[in-house]
Amino acid sequence: MAKSKRRRKKRRNIKIGRLLLVMSIPVFMLYGLFSAVGWVFDLLHEPAQLPQSEQQQQSLVEAGYQNACSTEDLAKLTRFGIDVSQFQKAIDWQTLKEAQVEYAFIRVGARGYVTGEIYEDETFVANLNGAKSVGMDVGIYFFSQAVTEQEVIEEADYVLSKLQGMPLELPIVYDFELPADPEARGHNLSNEELILQAQRFLEHIEQNGYKGMLYANPQLYPIYESAGLTERWPIWYAEYETESPQYCDLDIWQYSDTGEIPGIDDHHVDLNLMRTDFQAQ
Repeated sequence: MAKSKRRRKKRRNIKIGRLLLVMSIPVFMLYGLFSAVGWVFDLLHEPAQLPQSEQQQQSLVEAGYQNACSTEDLAKLTRFGIDVSQFQKAIDWQTLKEAQVEYAFIRVGARGYVTGEIYEDETFVANLNGAKSVGMDVGIYFFSQAVTEQEVIEEADYVLSKLQGMPLELPIVYDFELPADPEARGHNLSNEELILQAQRFLEHIEQNGYKGMLYANPQLYPIYESAGLTERWPIWYAEYETESPQYCDLDIWQYSDTGEIPGIDDHHVDLNLMRTDFQAQ
């Protein structure tokens, strides 16, 4: 009787084992199928790269900057990034990451040249979320057309309200640019007004726990420099169609406003070289 029970138990175990084996076959087949699909996808998917023309320009301006501004610090001029706004429309951030874009400055909003009204950049939220989703370092800029100290504080408060304390890897940038249109509200600002407004914006940003940065170009840099602003705050400097900028003591050089890179299909984009490690500060 005991032997008979053992035989029945053994046969039952064999049946269960065979059943489990049969049931596992589809699982292994599915696993193999998905593995094969993933392997084929990896084989066919080549990481995005900068066009050769952009690679060549980047090498030229980096070498030119090194030669024109021969300091040891410039050995750190290796970080490549962009700045974006609603003009670039929909952006493929994963493709940008694959193309070795390391950071992005994202426009949060602007004040109108003529109306003076503040408005949010249409793609601010999408760009902020997209850049952060791929692990890209992010900074923020506001395009100012303030004409009074009160307005520039209003702009800084607007930026802070949009961020709600969100941590950033890179600074918040005050971006005022002198309008060419004589009808624009900021056309006739004095140097003293330009200096005061930049100072007030950045001080207000820093009082609220963020790093500030000053955007400049060949017109504005000497104005800010005359008041010591270029030593007090990091400088993001725009100068195009040259292999080296006029000034050397820069944290970021925006060397092109006509960049073409994978991930941005509908518009040119600004290209930048950064030589400052803001997270180490």
